Amino acid sequence: MDEVTALYRELDPLRPLTRDEDDLYVDWQRRLDPGGRDAKSRLVQTFRRNATPEHTITRLLTGHRGCGKTTELNRVRDTLSSGRGGASKVFVSTLFAGDWLDLEDVQPEDLVLQIVRQLVADLSAAGVPLGAQKFKGFFASLFERAKGTRLEQAEVGIDPLKFSFKFEQFPAAREEFRELLRGQLRTVFDLVNGELLPAARRELALKGFSDVLLIVDDLDRIPQRVLLDNGVTNHHSLFLDGSRELRAISCSMLLTVPLELAYSPANASLRNIYGSAMHALPLLPVMDRQGDPIEAGCDALIEIIGRRARQAFGSAGSDPAACARRIFADEPLLRRVVQLSGGHLRSLLVIVSELLDWIDEMPIDAGTVDRYVTESARNFTRALLPSDRDLLRRVDADGRSVEHPRFFELLRNLYVFAYDADDWYVLNPLLREVEL
Repeated sequence: MDEVTALYRELDPLRPLTRDEDDLYVDWQRRLDPGGRDAKSRLVQTFRRNATPEHTITRLLTGHRGCGKTTELNRVRDTLSSGRGGASKVFVSTLFAGDWLDLEDVQPEDLVLQIVRQLVADLSAAGVPLGAQKFKGFFASLFERAKGTRLEQAEVGIDPLKFSFKFEQFPAAREEFRELLRGQLRTVFDLVNGELLPAARRELALKGFSDVLLIVDDLDRIPQRVLLDNGVTNHHSLFLDGSRELRAISCSMLLTVPLELAYSPANASLRNIYGSAMHALPLLPVMDRQGDPIEAGCDALIEIIGRRARQAFGSAGSDPAACARRIFADEPLLRRVVQLSGGHLRSLLVIVSELLDWIDEMPIDAGTVDRYVTESARNFTRALLPSDRDLLRRVDADGRSVEHPRFFELLRNLYVFAYDADDWYVLNPLLREVEL
């Protein structure tokens, strides 16, 4: 395999790092803010100190899609479940909602049932099969009640613990099933809270676990839709109106939340309902308010790319920065590309991957970068409305959010980047390559 192809595969922007990929992971938060506490450490300490079987808590995590939340959650899970640092172990059940639910159409009852299904499955996989047969019986009964509805046309599978709500071809059946499920939620909560969790906690204590934590990832990927004429969105319906159902399981939880909801006026309501301020995974700072480069942030991104390049090149033990420099004709060009990402990790991986499509062999030269940036910026701005451009100019003028529903769509779609620590908003650097 040639080096360009090998590097392209290592730069996959959609693949989060697993916990055992220390050779690729850069703990940039600790490096850039050694006196602070990075998001994963705060979450670990929060659940270690505050979560008990008698006192369950729910925490919310947000951040731009593609900024590394799943990678950080993998490390939160590993730290808690291993008891690293000498603390007691926590049993962690993780639901990747996008694998089981249609994120275009998620209701609280859908999510609750999938959380419970995942918990039962994870306990069984860990040698604590309590409740598995009872819940299989419950699901079988539920599906039996669904006979006579259009749901019976949908393929549910032999094992009820492996069903999915992705019934895109059966929208009416999905609503009928939800109606059945809403009437059975109390039974679900009674089974989980009255039987499953108490018995599981006793069994897990024998294995050295102090409690149970439920992590639900991918919820930040739910696209926002307006459901009612009064402007209520699906985000509001799920996380605020549906909070009672989400929090009815007697277990601590960590949920990811869409950025546009977290940074909207609903933030205060979320804090009151869930009992804590939002945790946010920030972007890497690559430029200050005056537009000058922040070298430490750029260096961290260069190391992230360099570690992947080192693996692609088979250069174990080499300096990651030196491996990153091999990709480009010179270091100023490498730093220009890094700054074009705005500190958004997935954007950087996408930019470098797309640049590789423009060449036959490395290094990438300045002419290639110029042509790529011009075309990418033009394509990026093509969907903008005149009113969008006006909003973007307002953000650019003072670095503040704009009280307009469309602003949050621009934020979600990466036209605007939020630097949470300073409540500071900047335009995606690609926008500076075109005339707004």
